[in-house]
Amino acid sequence: MAKSIMLIPHGAGNIGSLMELFHQVGYFPHVAESPAQLDNVDMAVLPGVGASGSAMARLRETGFADALVRMNERQRPLVGICVGAQVMFDRLHENECTGLKLLPGEVARIDGGEFNNGWADVRLDAQVQTSVTAKQKPLLLKTAAKTFYFNHGYQINTNATMQETGFTTTPSSSAQGKKLLAYFVRDNLCGIQFHPEKSQAAGVAFIANTMKHYGF
Repeated sequence: MAKSIMLIPHGAGNIGSLMELFHQVGYFPHVAESPAQLDNVDMAVLPGVGASGSAMARLRETGFADALVRMNERQRPLVGICVGAQVMFDRLHENECTGLKLLPGEVARIDGGEFNNGWADVRLDAQVQTSVTAKQKPLLLKTAAKTFYFNHGYQINTNATMQETGFTTTPSSSAQGKKLLAYFVRDNLCGIQFHPEKSQAAGVAFIANTMKHYGF
């Protein structure tokens, strides 16, 4: 029996594009219609376009926020994309609100008010490259040195211990050369700051590898 995948609507997600991306790698998710559906789902995907504060407000209003917390307690895979990755953390400075608090950290403006908009290389953190387990290596090594599409003005700042992380750097101006978290994996949580659905072949490969990583 195929494992179930749900896309979580929060009013600011590019659900159509993500649905097509998953179809390209052979998976057929459904759009969740009620929080109760997450009680038995195998994986949830939080899309990400728009403002993190607005997304969190919608998740709370609809009851999906509590359902996602319960899902995390059961260690079911949760994949967040851009805003969907940001809302996993404690504090969101955009609209000054709290996130889902699944991981410690905050989401704040990129230094100098810069936007990271466009194609950028993603590299593995040097420490991660020497400490990954055999299970994680297939995802990490296939993701390293790939170019992905970014579009964000807020960055994830966290001291949480991750099993794997990828970084990019800001392209120009006052924040030039500053490392930005591009993606992370910690147990059942995977956060992706770039947009795989806009990253062409690299994005397709990343999602395919992520699904394999979680046993799909």
